[in-house]
Amino acid sequence: MAKVYIPRGLVIASIGIILLVIGSNMFDNAYDVVEPMMNSKHDLFENEQIMQGKSVNSTIYWNQLDEHSVLLVHVMPPSGSINLQVSEPSNETFEKESKNGFVYHIIDKNPQSQGNYYVKISNLGNDQVSVNVILGEDPYLSGTCDSSNGVECYAIPIAIGLVIVGMLALIVGSLIAINDFRKRKKSDKIDH
Repeated sequence: MAKVYIPRGLVIASIGIILLVIGSNMFDNAYDVVEPMMNSKHDLFENEQIMQGKSVNSTIYWNQLDEHSVLLVHVMPPSGSINLQVSEPSNETFEKESKNGFVYHIIDKNPQSQGNYYVKISNLGNDQVSVNVILGEDPYLSGTCDSSNGVECYAIPIAIGLVIVGMLALIVGSLIAINDFRKRKKSDKIDH
């Protein structure tokens, strides 16, 4: 009877990769539904039209920020492609492209680096787009999200947990796969 060899390390590592992907996607999607739970929110742009190849700019002043703020950009039509660029007072610049008509950026109010934040939204697509841009307090990071908001409050901790478990499973699975490979190689040498 032939011995069936199940590469347990590869199975565990594969599960780790799957958990990493699910957790990462869940994290991004959690911010797509955060708007109703945001405190102290206000519009930077409302139904702002951006022509093909053009941009719109805005300034976020230091006093407009909460300790943990989030900038949400909704694009219409959702198939439209935009680039969000945020320049921070520390001279760091962050860029993100929209995915399914949505992009976000988390802004932590850093007392050591006070100043204005500059936002530029560029239309990368072939057609005109409309954007709604909202700035408000991040309910996840500020701790203002509670059970009255429903399961959305638990999306970020669950996503972070999946990513951590996925990374650990990937590491452990890889170590087991390497160890099993060495053992198998050693037993093959003894058999010959």
